[in-house]
Amino acid sequence: MFSGQFFALLSAALFGVSPVLCKLIIGDMSPALLAGLLYLGSGIGLQLILLIQRKDSIQEVKKLSPRHRHKLTGAIVTGGIIAPLCLAYGIKYGTASEVSLLLNFETVATTVIAWLIFKEYVGLRVWFGKILILAAAFMIILRSEGGLAFSLSGLLVLLACIFWGIDNNLTRDVEELPATVLASIKGFGAGAFNVILAFVLSAGTATVLQAAAALLIGALSYGMSLVLFVEALRRIGSARTSTFFAVGPFIGVFLSVILLGERPPITYWLAASWMLAGIALLYREMHGHLHTHEPLTHRHRHVHDEHHRHPHEEAYIEEPHEHLHVHEPMTHIHVHWPDIHHRHSH
Repeated sequence: MFSGQFFALLSAALFGVSPVLCKLIIGDMSPALLAGLLYLGSGIGLQLILLIQRKDSIQEVKKLSPRHRHKLTGAIVTGGIIAPLCLAYGIKYGTASEVSLLLNFETVATTVIAWLIFKEYVGLRVWFGKILILAAAFMIILRSEGGLAFSLSGLLVLLACIFWGIDNNLTRDVEELPATVLASIKGFGAGAFNVILAFVLSAGTATVLQAAAALLIGALSYGMSLVLFVEALRRIGSARTSTFFAVGPFIGVFLSVILLGERPPITYWLAASWMLAGIALLYREMHGHLHTHEPLTHRHRHVHDEHHRHPHEEAYIEEPHEHLHVHEPMTHIHVHWPDIHHRHSH
């Protein structure tokens, strides 16, 4: 069974290539149209998978509690509509290398929100890593020509990261909904909204080939990446998932040099080294203490481990599997991540 760290890294690689690919195809296309097509592509691609799996998205959503439906709506608005719109404008007017590196700010936004609002435990090593990434982000957006100023495209990317940070923390708690269904719903809802918005404002000039390319990029870099990201969120929590996800932007920077011929200034490379140092600190973070699991009944994909010892009537059960199950109260100590079974605060 793959680990949450593996899912986060694979998700990062798929998403990391998207700024460069989008820069290659955007041309005179409206950023709103690009944002819409990317998410629409993810929704279409994932819906095809759901058809093969014979899953009904509408029925799955109907099973959600009202609280989780509200969180799903919030995730669609913040992470599916506002964030990609900000990112698309950043891609349009900035360089792919600038956009790629600044996407690392998402890990800072996600962690601060997880700690501040959702009371997720964040250790001292994690905070040092986040501070390094934050300092590097400000170094990238700072402009000194004609006096100190901030890059508008860079600020738009940072704003996108903040809204994705909100989205990440809302998404991790919707554990009742399969990741593929969640990502598909977000893709269709957010994609349709931004496409309509683009035509209301101005769709710019876009060819059939550009539109098809945007849909394909969306299916892989947004749809499949989001499914993997949600799986990681549920296994290792928001702060840790966003940390492993931080390798994606470096892939984007590398491709921007190779494919687009960009030559980032020396400050970018210094900032990149700070970010790498910050991420290195985060990777080494370990967490374990005595904690208590309260009684809990929920449904999600799992294997029989120390947190899942419930019986089955059948003699053989395929692993992993998914069904409604009950967790009895338990107190123990072990190294763990803030997954859906470890949401306690400190």
